[in-house]
Amino acid sequence: RLLSDPATDPLATLAPLRASGDVRVGNLESQLSEQGGVTISRQNSLVFVGPPVGADALARARITVVSTANNHAWDFGRRAFVETLENLDRVGVRHVGTGRTRDEALSPVILEHEGHRLALLAVTDIWNQGPLAAHVARDLVADADRERLPRQVAELRRDVSLDSIVVSYHGGDEYQDAPTLRTRRLLRAVVDAGADAVLGHHVHVVQGIEWYRGKPILYSMGNLLMQAHRGVPATAYGYLARLTLARGGVPRLEVCPFRIVGLTPTPFVGVPGRDAFERTFFSRLRRVSWLVEERLQVAATGADGCAAVAPKSGPER
Repeated sequence: RLLSDPATDPLATLAPLRASGDVRVGNLESQLSEQGGVTISRQNSLVFVGPPVGADALARARITVVSTANNHAWDFGRRAFVETLENLDRVGVRHVGTGRTRDEALSPVILEHEGHRLALLAVTDIWNQGPLAAHVARDLVADADRERLPRQVAELRRDVSLDSIVVSYHGGDEYQDAPTLRTRRLLRAVVDAGADAVLGHHVHVVQGIEWYRGKPILYSMGNLLMQAHRGVPATAYGYLARLTLARGGVPRLEVCPFRIVGLTPTPFVGVPGRDAFERTFFSRLRRVSWLVEERLQVAATGADGCAAVAPKSGPER
């Protein structure tokens, strides 16, 4: 679509929700590189690349920063890897989790808004080309190391200039309702070390939300710009997480769900059957959260279709 119409805004349907955020974070699950119009490998349909104008589309959507630490970061190789960073830099979209050097790949992005300083780290636990530790990209991509990552969070926590720390995590088993034990242990360790929230993705379906030590771990927010898998209906749903962070405070979380129609993320607001979509979505969110031993309290959705979500302490919605 971007090749045929470079001015396309694939996130236009989410514009009002995007506008409500001071900082907008996403996972960029594709390289952005000039490949002469090719977007999918001729040898493997699961190896793909976006054109350079994809970076312009992210900028038009006012995306502040993207995680580039994921299993597709090397799909079209080193040149595409470097061009991705160059294209993001060109349009002013910041990136985290990969870099031209190991220090750059492992470094957080520091985002500041009205005096609040947020450190964002991004890591991947999945790599398509075998073990990342044995790959030529091992020093260019931040891996979800079980020892280094908590240490890095703890070091950031000691920095008194920072107000909040958020970790973007790419990992788990695709299409599974429950996170792996490895994922749960690692992300809890990250919170133990001082993270205020964890944003999870990769498995292509919504997984549960766990409040651990008062901090939200979003194990998977589902898909965003991704065609649904015809054999897995749950891949047609995802949500935006609206986090309100305050230094030393308990994070506030709102969940803003949508359904993917073709390739378009479509909020439930204003569509026929909104109530049914919301019942189905939040019923599933409660169910998969039980799998991480969390009972959720979900408030009524507002005019924008978002609902405050917290550990259950009152009557069922």
